[in-house]
Amino acid sequence: MRRLLVIEDGSEYSDFARLYLADEFEVTTARSASEALRMLAAESADAFLFDLRFDRAEPGTLVGDVDATARRLFGGDRGRALRYLQDQQGALILAELRSAGHAQPAVFVHDFPERRLANLRQLYGSVAAVASFDARAIGALLSR
Repeated sequence: MRRLLVIEDGSEYSDFARLYLADEFEVTTARSASEALRMLAAESADAFLFDLRFDRAEPGTLVGDVDATARRLFGGDRGRALRYLQDQQGALILAELRSAGHAQPAVFVHDFPERRLANLRQLYGSVAAVASFDARAIGALLSR
């Protein structure tokens, strides 16, 4: 059976995958980039299902430096920088996984503007998105 690594800060994506994709995938979950990388070092995955926003994650588990992001993008405003890192965490984790050599198909449940999705594909290869938890659409994208 193929293995799906769900990367999220809660449990709803994993719950969904276990309920609707269990015929196709063994589902495992990582809650941070470091946890995903550890899991992938032990056992590969065939595809990734990503949450984009990690607003429930502990700040210390996020990819990115809050202070550097605050200085670079937000005039020193740490609160805005933290929200930015939380809001973009799925994409930042994908970047970490790609940098480590993991090129598996990645699917986000998010309604990206087409230009943003095209940019993610240009940067990170096989990336797709669906606007909602549509099991048929997600299953088809993960099976590519």
